[in-house]
Amino acid sequence: MFGYVIPDKPNMFMKDFSLYRAYYCGLCKSIGHECSEMMRFMTNYDVTFLSILLHGVKGIDVTIKNEVCVLSPFKKKPVVKNNDLMKRIVDVNTILAHYKCVDDIRDNKSFSKKMADGLMIRRHFKKAVKREPEIAKLMQDNFLIQHKLEEAGNCSIDRVADPFAIILKETTRILAEDDYNKDLGDMMYHIGRLVYILDAIDDVEEDFKKKEYNPMLVGYEFTTIEKFKEDKKEELQFLLFNSYNAIKESYKGVVLKSNEGVVTNIIWYGIYARIEEILGRTCKCKKTRI
Repeated sequence: MFGYVIPDKPNMFMKDFSLYRAYYCGLCKSIGHECSEMMRFMTNYDVTFLSILLHGVKGIDVTIKNEVCVLSPFKKKPVVKNNDLMKRIVDVNTILAHYKCVDDIRDNKSFSKKMADGLMIRRHFKKAVKREPEIAKLMQDNFLIQHKLEEAGNCSIDRVADPFAIILKETTRILAEDDYNKDLGDMMYHIGRLVYILDAIDDVEEDFKKKEYNPMLVGYEFTTIEKFKEDKKEELQFLLFNSYNAIKESYKGVVLKSNEGVVTNIIWYGIYARIEEILGRTCKCKKTRI
């Protein structure tokens, strides 16, 4: 359910792309510092966006330094240095990673996720819960609601997408503190809803083969991904662009003190490009590093 909220590089100024990369690398390094080097594999684009957005909303001046890392040992790259907000976002990333593993274990008895959670994530998760109990409870409750809806075979994509949308909205509220407003919350709610729907479309063929729940498959006789996207073309476009338009409308009321160029590119162009990519592809959309 991660990797859909990314910038559109062809329509991005290089200074903004460099800043985006600095935040991504900064989150990755902060995860390594606060948790462990192995936990850096849990770095994802959607939490990177959350970091950029919240630093911009709160107007926090970040320190950027050129540093090397294990993936680039000979070439230095700009990195946003760790700060108090980044530490909280690392905790969000850890809690989210744990509950995503729990969700996958519930859904398909994933042995790899059980091992990853038990050997790598859980000990850091326990510490993160102590520091961010409200966020941990929020995720626990809503992922459980989502699981029960999926287990019951609920056919309403809106209903099943709601818990993850609430998680993003309320997590943003908690971290933004006095800089939170309704438009910011509404935007994050619709981003959460969109991410769930994109993930459901992206996984439909794989879920059909594995005989796993997918709201897009309830009541539909699946044969091929090509036929699925042709049969449901209008429905998929309505669902996705309804959320996309709601995101853009809410963004008008979001007050950014910094990072406006990066956030605007992601909201206006990056999300749109991801929608078009998933609607047009007949294979699973690969979530690779930028």
